Amino acid sequence: MRGLTFQGNGNVEVQDVADPMLLSPTDAIVKISMAGICGSDLHILHAGEAFGFAPGARLGHEFLGTIQEVGSEVHGFAPGDRVLVAVGVSCGHCIWCQEGIRSSCEQMSMFGWAPRLWKHGGVVEGGQSEYARVPLAQSTMVKIPDEVSAPEHETKLLPIIDVMSTAMHGLVTGRLHPGDDVVVIGDGAVALSAVHCARAMGAENIVCFGHHEDRLAIARKLGATATSDVRDIEEITEYARNSTRGQGARVVIDSVSNSGSLQAAHGSVRSGGTISCLGMDHFMGNTASVNWFDQFVRNITISGGLVPTGLYIPRLLALLGAGEIDPSPMVTHQLPLDDAADGYRMMSERREGTLKVAVKIA
Repeated sequence: MRGLTFQGNGNVEVQDVADPMLLSPTDAIVKISMAGICGSDLHILHAGEAFGFAPGARLGHEFLGTIQEVGSEVHGFAPGDRVLVAVGVSCGHCIWCQEGIRSSCEQMSMFGWAPRLWKHGGVVEGGQSEYARVPLAQSTMVKIPDEVSAPEHETKLLPIIDVMSTAMHGLVTGRLHPGDDVVVIGDGAVALSAVHCARAMGAENIVCFGHHEDRLAIARKLGATATSDVRDIEEITEYARNSTRGQGARVVIDSVSNSGSLQAAHGSVRSGGTISCLGMDHFMGNTASVNWFDQFVRNITISGGLVPTGLYIPRLLALLGAGEIDPSPMVTHQLPLDDAADGYRMMSERREGTLKVAVKIA
């Protein structure tokens, strides 16, 4: 089969790779129809060697498709079922899974990630390929409801797997309630997902700060009540407070999570509110500084974190089925698998009009 592989820092290529096979009775084989290129994939593109990637490692952790084969211990799924696959493998029954922190599962492994972190035999499976083996399939896959299972719905479904789930995690841990004000720092896919989820969860004012007018236009389409491209921290603070009756937002989503964005978040949050950090800049060694004095004096909660793999997918599917969300505007481009490396370049260069690239496989 064909699959996208890491070939060294700055280089990814589609190559012939081995077909997956069932290695455990808890496995499933999925024929992939669409995969996404994530912002974290760009970290691998630029610095994969530092994360332990070797040439030939398969990439991709956002994918959906059709089950081809299931192991004898996988129940409730059958060949022909259309499924979303969570970004990582989780068992569903350890204490962390039971508490809803599936990203801390004792058997957690990320698809398309560093080989040293893979716990399920064989090679690391990647979703930007024609097929993938899904370990612990019963708790790692989610069946797509019939009403949205057709191919024309795939661009609505793809963002649910990761960026929409990450955004909802930030809003849930941020304790968002209907009628609350939300500020979103950033205009990438996670930020715009936070805008869209906040609208679906009943937020009143949703202010999005970013640097790209094409992306801010998508933010408005997805539910932002106000957008701004100001960059100065004092200007961000003033704009945020003017948009929230002078109080600041109950929940601030920091989708960047570097020192500058956290300063902006502190300026935008109300006393007693929550800053939910969803950015991954620290993966590149850029650890942000929290203003702990401001946190203490104003009783600010710092929340967020790595998305609990698969936890929010059923809730988001229900919102999609009810017509409450449609994240498809974030998928700005679709490319065939053989052109997937071009998609990495488009996103890495932040070409105008490019937000999220989907790889159409079947």
